[in-house]
Amino acid sequence: MLIPEAFDIEHLRSLLPEAAALLTAHAPVTEEMIELAPALRLVAKPGAGVDNIDVAAAARRGVTVTNVPGARGRAVAEHALFLLLHLARRGWLHDDPVWRDTLATQLGGKILGIVGLGEIGALVARFGQGLGMQVLANTRTPDPDRAPGVPVRFVDLDTLLREADAVILCAPLTDATRNMIDRRALRMMKEDACLINVARGPIVSTEDLLEVMRAGHLAGAGLDVTDPEPLPEDHGLRSLPHVLISPHNAGRTIESQTEALARMRENVRLVLSGSPPIDPVG
Repeated sequence: MLIPEAFDIEHLRSLLPEAAALLTAHAPVTEEMIELAPALRLVAKPGAGVDNIDVAAAARRGVTVTNVPGARGRAVAEHALFLLLHLARRGWLHDDPVWRDTLATQLGGKILGIVGLGEIGALVARFGQGLGMQVLANTRTPDPDRAPGVPVRFVDLDTLLREADAVILCAPLTDATRNMIDRRALRMMKEDACLINVARGPIVSTEDLLEVMRAGHLAGAGLDVTDPEPLPEDHGLRSLPHVLISPHNAGRTIESQTEALARMRENVRLVLSGSPPIDPVG
């Protein structure tokens, strides 16, 4: 196995002609890379989302793409809970004496809005119920069995944005969700609501979020993903104390990393030995 100095096309160009497999986490695997790798049989990822891989180009070349759905779900859901508690308890004041006399927000009795009720969203719903929150969800498949035992109320996006005290984004990045949380959507939210994104950065319009928050709308934001990513160090969102930006590490725990890498290795072993993978995409 070779680890290049960087994962852009120029650093990979000399390596691609002999590559049988490409392993990536967040770095893009483009159509050009795939075309420059005539021996390529597999693109493997130790995560669920494959929006950084040109899956269609791989399919045209007969290249298998694998991911590890479910391996990082609990880790991401727990990180969403961490971001929520940080904002509710005014954690950004930890070094400021005013924290002593600053009132926090109690989550019990509040309304939690979840956009996307897949595995991560369903876990977040369970956590919210455990905190005594009412749970709203907006999802493509409003099935109560997605979160068994949790009394979820399925609503349209506008209703969720208007009613929720905290909105947590867990939806995949698609043409329909790209820039879904724009200026209009943000202005629909309660002035003292929080926005948390553990999905994909482009679901939120970054500049619209900065504009709205600078105007005093929203009590805080927790962003594990941004657009662009990483967000430039001088970006305005980084200067707002009530915005917590984590480095897209929500899914990285000891436990999730162990499972994800083991599953990816098994996918690689199976495909390169001529067998079907356990986690094919598409």
